Amino acid sequence: MLAALASPHELPGGGGPAAALTAAAAAALTTKVARASRPAWIEAGGAIAHAEALRMQTQALIDRDAAAYHEASAALVHDERSARRGVASPAGTAARPVGDRERILDEALIQAADVALATADAASEIAQLAARVARYCPKAMRPDALTAVALAEAAACASARLVAVNRKLAGDDPRRASAAEAAQAAQDARERAGC
Repeated sequence: MLAALASPHELPGGGGPAAALTAAAAAALTTKVARASRPAWIEAGGAIAHAEALRMQTQALIDRDAAAYHEASAALVHDERSARRGVASPAGTAARPVGDRERILDEALIQAADVALATADAASEIAQLAARVARYCPKAMRPDALTAVALAEAAACASARLVAVNRKLAGDDPRRASAAEAAQAAQDARERAGC
């Protein structure tokens, strides 16, 4: 996965998949710490199940983000080429009307924002869960729990930034506020956890 992130060709995008990967790592670490907490914490089983569900969700978001980035990039490239050629399409394809190109581009960019928002929400939830696990885990595991909180916060903030810079979202689009709220909740969880 890290080699794919470093390659300009293997994985479309970069920030989105990296944020989802970071969130998934935080969820996996939360699962590990919650498992170690079972002997002394009655709710550890629920925390384990929740962390595992979030890990699977964020793992799936790695590929969804890469696909959304690929779609948005392809639409942008096609839009720019068409504009330079006077709406001509690549050889052997029919020209798309300007309205269709704009709609396809808008849909691709909005899909990218939706995936980034989903990552921000999941990462925020992981940060809050990891902070809770940190309160009940064995003392020796607390540094790992706090690491999970910090990783999840970073993923939430990075994903919220990707939503904020999306050029197709209006300034008052609720996705912007939701992403900012997710990042803030993750930051609050880190502060409460004391890391």
